[in-house]
Amino acid sequence: MLHHHTVLDSVALTYQPVWNRRRQLAAVRLNVLTVHHESVDAQHLMQNLGGDWPAAAPLLILSFTSAALLEQALNTEPVHHTWIEVPGAWFTTPEGLARLAVAIRRGHQLLRHAPLADVRREVIAPLDVRSLLCPSAEEALEALRSRPVDGASPVVRRSPIVPGQLYEGVCSHALATHCLDEAEAWGLAGWPEDDVLHTWSHQPMACDASVIAQIRQAIDRDSSLDQIERFVRQDPVLAYRLLLLVNSAAYGLKHEIDSLRHAIMMLGFTALGTWLSTQLPGSDTDAALHPIRYAQVMRARLAQHLLDPSSEENLRAEVYLAALFAQLDRLEQKPLGDLLNKLPLSGRIYDVLLRQDGPYHPLLDIARAQGEFDRPHQLPAICEQHDMGLEIVNRGLIRMLATSRDHGGAPEPAHRA
Repeated sequence: MLHHHTVLDSVALTYQPVWNRRRQLAAVRLNVLTVHHESVDAQHLMQNLGGDWPAAAPLLILSFTSAALLEQALNTEPVHHTWIEVPGAWFTTPEGLARLAVAIRRGHQLLRHAPLADVRREVIAPLDVRSLLCPSAEEALEALRSRPVDGASPVVRRSPIVPGQLYEGVCSHALATHCLDEAEAWGLAGWPEDDVLHTWSHQPMACDASVIAQIRQAIDRDSSLDQIERFVRQDPVLAYRLLLLVNSAAYGLKHEIDSLRHAIMMLGFTALGTWLSTQLPGSDTDAALHPIRYAQVMRARLAQHLLDPSSEENLRAEVYLAALFAQLDRLEQKPLGDLLNKLPLSGRIYDVLLRQDGPYHPLLDIARAQGEFDRPHQLPAICEQHDMGLEIVNRGLIRMLATSRDHGGAPEPAHRA
């Protein structure tokens, strides 16, 4: 008997965050790899992906690996808050431009994907579309050399970075800063995490000042425990240090605390506010760290959404905490085992984080794979290895992205005169 595949069981989806000038999540690229071609029609897929996409969610950018499916998608009815990524070559022929003009008249928002070298000298983009551009190593160096230097004479070199566009492949913190703050790019697909973290390689990271401010404001407003816990979970370092605090000898509790919710309840809002006041002077205000923290929050939320929706809240909270702490060593600059052994965590968390084993390993392994945008081909085999269907993991990813709300990052940048 032939197995009938659903649309979401016939594609592999991976994602990549897009960060704006405030270093907030502005959009998400969704890479769509067709696994069972006979079971996928573009209209049904578009409705499954973006049909009910909330206006408050990050913009959805669909990137199809199949040219045939892309062409079908352009001929369907558009869905709200969704862009379709189109190869730059499609804009270079009269036939391609005519086809894309029809899609735009139909209501589709197109994003041209091209090397920066192909478009940097354009006066007006074809069909007036926005572009996702990839600078070469030479262009990256040219952009960095165009940056102003303190105390030096005005720079006359012109940056190759085109304002108002999106960029990918930016591996340097300095180049990211130039693109967003000086060249006024729309956003960056991906973030130079390794280069940003290199700045902190000789010291542990501090708590996020913006998260501390959000929690203190929530306490002042008499917000619910749920809301305050939600804010605490936005910063892995803050969450870790809170658990260290309530389990320290200073509190002398009879029972060990292994969950953030329990820690907040045992501490109480007043004592939590007092402790946060002591953390504020040494807290971190570097907006470049926010995409790193929030990417870890997204992965933790994804692991949680891969659970059955009817799962108990205690289980969901423990999976979230395990995924949130998965890269804690990169933030605290200490071996992960040393950090975790200071906390009375569940054995299941130690198993998944230190031994890549146990009941939570499939969830974290799949969440990791879904975050590798350029490698959707590996996802079906990983799902099969862990006995999880593509439809389940794809629906989990869509739920996570549709409910993502990023309130951190830098203050609104001043507009240039």
